[in-house]
Amino acid sequence: MTFEHITLGVEGGIARLTFNRPAERNAMTAGMGLEIKEAVGLINENDEARVVVITGAGKSFCSGANLRTLGTEAGVGSGDDGLGSPERFYRLFLSVRDLRVPSIAAINGHAIGAGLCFALATDMRVMKVGAKVGVTFVKLGIHPGMAATWNLPRLIGPAAAADLLYTGRVIGHEEALAYGLVNRVAGDDFEEVVTELAQDVAASAPLAVRALKQTLAGTAERTIDDALVREATVQAGTFQTEDAAEGIGAILEKRRPQFKGR
Repeated sequence: MTFEHITLGVEGGIARLTFNRPAERNAMTAGMGLEIKEAVGLINENDEARVVVITGAGKSFCSGANLRTLGTEAGVGSGDDGLGSPERFYRLFLSVRDLRVPSIAAINGHAIGAGLCFALATDMRVMKVGAKVGVTFVKLGIHPGMAATWNLPRLIGPAAAADLLYTGRVIGHEEALAYGLVNRVAGDDFEEVVTELAQDVAASAPLAVRALKQTLAGTAERTIDDALVREATVQAGTFQTEDAAEGIGAILEKRRPQFKGR
């Protein structure tokens, strides 16, 4: 399928979704959000896709919402509950959380404001040396959005999140890694590092990985007892699959498993 604001392809178990507005530093628009939501649906329907890599065309990952069209595109300052409302705008992009397979934000360049918030909504993040990230909303005189106040404290802790949210400061790869905001940092080998991580995920048993993603999504709301019940129940189900037999057999036979998602 052809999109206007993004590109999408699947090969070797890896779906690659790219923000494709390089001249505007991949600034977000309502049209892009609609395409993101559609792409999530297409990926979820594609059994070949085992992991999703999301990046930006050109030198930026995503510069956030276009400052010239904040009111009309993102609905900032508007009480409208239609497409241009902030909640509607944000939910389109946060549909990335609805992916049934793990997602990796390949932060190839600056990820600012809502652009970083999008990356926070993915499962893992790889950041290129020299890239900058920041939740800069207060520098614009507006309250943070796109689940910044929900995702960031859960990811890096409330004190570190307060630092970044209250100051709106932009940080580099070293500080982002120290905070735990990103999983890995890479330089000239950025593409190779991202692909290696994606391939490692894609090589894992897809049924187990999809079930695990659902488990992790509810971790914050579970007690340890709830977690044990969830783990025991889902583990018993996956143990009955062909993939489990293949995985155990491969270990015993000292070979690489070939999972088929059955």
